[in-house]
Amino acid sequence: MAKGIDDVVNGFDPAQAYLGTDYEITSNTYRMLVTLDPEDGTRYISDLAESWEVAEDGLTITFILRDDVVFESGNPVTAEDVRWSIWRLMKMGQYPATDYALLGWSAETIDEIVEAVDERTFVIHMPEVRAPGTVLNTLASPRGCVVDKLTALEHEVDGDMGNAWLRTHSAGSGSYKLTEWLAGDRIILDANPNAEVQPNVPRLLIRNVADPATQLLLLEQDDIDIARDLGSDQLPSVREQDDLVEVSALTTAQMNIVMNQDHEILSNPLVIQAIKWAVDCEAIANNITPGIWDVWQASFLPSNVKGAVPSTFYKDSDRARQLLEEAGYPDGFSITLDHFAAWPWANIAQAIQSDMAEIGIDVQLVSADQGQVITKYRAREHELALVYWATNLYDPDYNARTWCINIDDSEDSELKTQAWRNHFIDDDMAARADAAGKELDEEVRAEMYHQLQIDFMERAPVSWLLQMRDIAVHRAETPGLHLGGLAYLNRFAGITKS
Repeated sequence: MAKGIDDVVNGFDPAQAYLGTDYEITSNTYRMLVTLDPEDGTRYISDLAESWEVAEDGLTITFILRDDVVFESGNPVTAEDVRWSIWRLMKMGQYPATDYALLGWSAETIDEIVEAVDERTFVIHMPEVRAPGTVLNTLASPRGCVVDKLTALEHEVDGDMGNAWLRTHSAGSGSYKLTEWLAGDRIILDANPNAEVQPNVPRLLIRNVADPATQLLLLEQDDIDIARDLGSDQLPSVREQDDLVEVSALTTAQMNIVMNQDHEILSNPLVIQAIKWAVDCEAIANNITPGIWDVWQASFLPSNVKGAVPSTFYKDSDRARQLLEEAGYPDGFSITLDHFAAWPWANIAQAIQSDMAEIGIDVQLVSADQGQVITKYRAREHELALVYWATNLYDPDYNARTWCINIDDSEDSELKTQAWRNHFIDDDMAARADAAGKELDEEVRAEMYHQLQIDFMERAPVSWLLQMRDIAVHRAETPGLHLGGLAYLNRFAGITKS
């Protein structure tokens, strides 16, 4: 398999991994208590838990684990492994801990929240009411990966709870185990001999090939079996070849321009509005990413999440120029835009640069590998950045909280949300996002999110542009890759090769 894997920065410890390729690898090497129904992303089905029960008051969730699952080491999966995996993630305090922090959990209180009652009974004691879907969806994401406690601690160095070892190895119960990761070059997965679902292909090599044209050439030459990043320029050729097969799924990945409000100019709401009216998303989708990235100039929910509200923005240069004049910048200004170096990001960045020039904004492009751009963005060192956001959860609470809530804008904040990354503080929207996540009446909750999305479009320092369709092309003799719409729902075990 060939794909760009430059997004892997820290390896594959579930308590540290946070990007698309990370999620694919961890979800094929680990399992969770529950998972999302492949046919209905709003429904939860059993994985390691055979059953669960939510208390009437919503404050306690009790899981009963299956008794027939073991880790790749041969150790049985127990409630203590579940408890320790979540406890460890919170104590490490890396970015994945943010998802649990959004539920009101913290490293200081985690001992009171997670409990292993016996080998098969795991209980969550919620510190405050949350709609059950928000908790279950978090547990079904890579944040819920259950790690073999005994194996991890066997490789502990200087109290790191096995972190250094888990970056390049796995200790899970998924179909595969991680054998090798060579940064910027390859990932090797081997069949987990103790997996319940055995993969059809005993060894899977994922090669780092960033260039789509090179991926197609390798595919046509039978040097690879699956290409994951073909672009709009390559797909017409693919569709003319009988020995190549295309599979796809609409993802939750949304491309956006984020604006750091620590920058004086970008703290002006009229400037933010001007940028949102400046970009021609239709032209980008039609000319650069046809069939892959489609226009979705919306709010913080992707189009395939229930209740998503479409945007009213489109390219209107006259309106954008008028807004800049009202903001006090009739002659425009100069600003930098960080973007990924690979296709289509560089191409889209150039299109944005051209659109911005029409309204007087001089955009200086700063190109780098994806990991470098993301690291800079996480450190809040950007001005403008062209990035993407792929929600981990289909429940709207997750996106609403991370984009609307920033309760502590300091560098030491425990809740480093997307709003925090852009120094965006809106107390009104933060309070409403929090209230919606605690509302148990689904109809009331849906209306709260509807109005919140409308206000977010008007006020937030982010311009949503496009939504991605995940497309993979495989040779006819190598079917079976499952694309689930979310990176952690992509499955490798079904791949076969004749």
